[in-house]
Amino acid sequence: MNDAKEILTFIGKSYAFKGFQFFFQGPNPKCPKNCKLYTTCQENLIPESVFEIVEVIDRKMKCPNDFHEELMILCKLDTPEIIISMENKDIYLGSIMEFNSIGCDNEKCPYFQYCQPSKLLINKGKIRIIKKIEKISDCSRNKHLSLVQVEKETSSI
Repeated sequence: MNDAKEILTFIGKSYAFKGFQFFFQGPNPKCPKNCKLYTTCQENLIPESVFEIVEVIDRKMKCPNDFHEELMILCKLDTPEIIISMENKDIYLGSIMEFNSIGCDNEKCPYFQYCQPSKLLINKGKIRIIKKIEKISDCSRNKHLSLVQVEKETSSI
């Protein structure tokens, strides 16, 4: 796991499988904070972050407030590694910035998935550059790009 702190939450039965990724917008404002499951279900998740299920734990619960139509399953989460392409001139390790897609439309390019990363992974907000992985030497648009590992920035600046 990326964090020393173990992240557990309840996921609807249909989505509770290893490898499932989801974007947590934030706690449901209708869910009462005095709910016995609130801390595990919502409070320990970082709003506007992506999580991936790394383990499904054999513990099932029914939502006490009927916000979930199906049983909820306890799952262990991690934050997935996010790899994107960026222009070399914008890469400063440790820097925090708004993510801007390269805007490439060449779906046959082997790097296309990095130039157009899933909106699930980079929905909105800022990213922190963690590591430069490699230069992209054959960009069809003649841009000077590299693959970089980033994470969603969750602290306020």
